[in-house]
Amino acid sequence: MLLDHLSEITDNQHYLVKTSIHYDEYLHALNKILNSLQAKIGEKQVKRLIRDKLQVRAGAFNESQYIQAACELTAMNEFIDYPNAAFVYEDKVTSPKDVDFSVTVKGEKYNLEVKCASYKDEVRSPDEVTLTFSNRMPHNALREQALKEARERLTPQGKTVKEGKNLDNVMKDFLESTQAKVKQCRVEDTNILIVCCHEEIDMQLWRGYLFGEGGFFTENSPIEHERFDLVDFVLLTNIYNRHFNYFNDLRVSNHWRLSSSFNLLYPNRFSKKSKSITVENGRKKLNELNEIFPNHNVKFEEFLKNRDDVPSGEKEAMKHILGVAWYADKFKNNGIFYFQQS
Repeated sequence: MLLDHLSEITDNQHYLVKTSIHYDEYLHALNKILNSLQAKIGEKQVKRLIRDKLQVRAGAFNESQYIQAACELTAMNEFIDYPNAAFVYEDKVTSPKDVDFSVTVKGEKYNLEVKCASYKDEVRSPDEVTLTFSNRMPHNALREQALKEARERLTPQGKTVKEGKNLDNVMKDFLESTQAKVKQCRVEDTNILIVCCHEEIDMQLWRGYLFGEGGFFTENSPIEHERFDLVDFVLLTNIYNRHFNYFNDLRVSNHWRLSSSFNLLYPNRFSKKSKSITVENGRKKLNELNEIFPNHNVKFEEFLKNRDDVPSGEKEAMKHILGVAWYADKFKNNGIFYFQQS
């Protein structure tokens, strides 16, 4: 279906007309997703998605809107035809609001909402790294030290480092928006917010919004936990990074597969569901979800706690900024490139 409409695109900046070594794979993987989705929701709704969300039509290309749609489709791709599961697109858990999709596996229903931050106001040159801190970082001296050490590490590589805009309020909005969409869910449902991140440092930052100084999943959350106590898990994923200018990095492939992305799944221990079950049952639920949503949460957290596991010549204190980058680097020797080259 998709391939029949590509000729309607008039903006040569559109991602679906920018050719590269990955173009055929990228295009046909998307077409396969849409064909599978059509079997679930019908031709009319898929055509609307192609025209409006993916912007396969005449007119100017909105990159942020496209990437949001691409992230939603990537997140749901492996669950549209998940074995012995029920998939619902735009499930109206709290009518008229809907979550992006839900999937029921072995009698357990998971409601999933996919969110992307907009980076459109940031002009990112290939030689520039943006380092962003939480507003609740204790004092300026720590910020300056972190910037200094990042520059010492990256300047020899020809990179410049600048301080970026804080997005912790965006995380707050994501949590509260998801809460509103699932407030009429069944008690036994599990609600998951999927946050689509950019590069390694950006992804470490989003983890910090949950667990860093004044993080939302800590005792010192800047807002009451009751404002997002129906959000049971947050899945951080780099599928934004894998779609953004995908044609510029030939190492990254399988752009439309969540399981090929770098993912970190974290439970909200302040959710109603978490507080109603034992620690043992909570671990069991997390293990079940780790099977359904492949991710690195356990091994990555072990890596962060291991004070000796740092690259040669680096300081252990830099893990709170470069942890994801250092951890992902371990896979490159085996030809696994999770992130685009920054």
